[in-house]
Amino acid sequence: MINEILKKSYEYSGDSFDILLQKRLDEAGLSRNQFEKLVGIEKKSLDAIIYKTSIHTDINKLIVLAEFLDFSLEELLIIHYHSRAESEIAELQNSMDLAFINKHFDLKTLASLGFIEKKYQLNDVRERICQYFEINSIYDYDKELNNVLFSKTKRTFSNKMKDFWIKSSYKYFELINNPNEFDRRSLIQLIPKIKPYTRNVEKGLKTVFQALYNIGVTVIFQPSVPTTQVRGATFVVNEKPCIVITDLKKDYATIWFALIHELHHVLYDLDELSKTRYHLTGEPDLFLMQEDAANKFAADYLFSAEKMRYIEKLIHNKLMVLRFAEECQIHPCIIYSQFQWRQSELGNDYWGAFKDQFPNISIATKHLNISNWGAETIKESAEKIKELLTA
Repeated sequence: MINEILKKSYEYSGDSFDILLQKRLDEAGLSRNQFEKLVGIEKKSLDAIIYKTSIHTDINKLIVLAEFLDFSLEELLIIHYHSRAESEIAELQNSMDLAFINKHFDLKTLASLGFIEKKYQLNDVRERICQYFEINSIYDYDKELNNVLFSKTKRTFSNKMKDFWIKSSYKYFELINNPNEFDRRSLIQLIPKIKPYTRNVEKGLKTVFQALYNIGVTVIFQPSVPTTQVRGATFVVNEKPCIVITDLKKDYATIWFALIHELHHVLYDLDELSKTRYHLTGEPDLFLMQEDAANKFAADYLFSAEKMRYIEKLIHNKLMVLRFAEECQIHPCIIYSQFQWRQSELGNDYWGAFKDQFPNISIATKHLNISNWGAETIKESAEKIKELLTA
C-alpha cells in the first residue's frame, strides 16, 4: 500500500496543501488562525506540514487535516509525499523494504546457503533478490508468481524457505521451457527401462533425466533447504509435468525412490496437478491424496515385497545380496534401503546398518547440482540445466 502511495505521489500534479486548505477554509468561513485553534494544531506545526519543512511526518496531525479537507488518509499522504525531502522518502522506503524482506525471506537460512553474504546490508539483500529473480522490485517477488502458484486455499503455509523454494523451482521450469510435448504413452514405455540405470552411480540419473526430458517431462535436482522436508515435488508448467528431486535424506536409494514416486503423480494425478499447479512430497498436502499409492508404486517398482521376502533372510550375506541385485538390475543399496524401511514398519531399527553399501550421493549428483543458490540469476542456472538435459 505504502509503495503505491509513493508511486502516486511521484506522479501527483494537483493543487498544493496550501491551496487545498485555503479553499476549504473559504468554504467553511474560517481563517487559518481560527482553524488552528479549532483543531488544536499550532501554527508552526501546521506550516511544517503545508510547506513540507518538517524532517519527519506527524501522522496524527495529517489525520486531523485529512478529516477537515474531507480526504482519505491515503489521498492526503499522496499529496504530502509529493516533493518531500528525498531523505524522508528514502528512509520510509528503506523501512518498507526491510519489513517486506523480513516478512518474506529467511535471511539467516539464505545466508547459510550462500545466497546472500553473512554480513548482509539491506541494499545488498534488495539487489540480490532482484538480480536472482530478474525482477525490477523486491515487491514483484510477491506478485509475479503468486497468482499462478497460490490460490487462497492452496497457500496455507508460513514457511518462508518453502515459499522461496517453490517460486525458485517454478521459475527454473519456466526458463528451461521444455519444447518437447508430453507423451504419457512414451512415459509408460520408458519407466520399465529406468531400473538398470540405478546401477550406474555416476551417470545413471543424468541419463534418465535426459530421456524423460525428450518425452516432455523435465526433471531437475536441487539440494534440500533447511526448515523444509521436501523430498520431491511435481509441478505443471506450461501444461507439462516437471519434477524436482532433492537430497533430503542424503541417500542414493531415496533419490531414485523419490523420482519414481513423482513419476506416479505424473501418470495418475496430472489432472489434479493442472489445477493446483504443484505438489510437494514430504510436506503435508490436503490437495493430493495419492501419497500411499505413489509410495507403493515406487517400492514395488524398485524392489517388490515378494523379492524382499526371498532375500531378507540372507540380508547379511553381502555376496548373495550383490548377486540378487545384479539379477534384479538394481543397485544393491536399494535392497538394503527397502529392508530398512520394511523393518522400521515392524518397529525394528536398522537405519545404522549397511552404511558401506550406500554410495556417496555427491558422485551421483555432481553433474546435476547446478541449480544452486550461489548462481547470479536463476536464468543462468536454467541455461546450464537445459544444456545438461539436451547434451
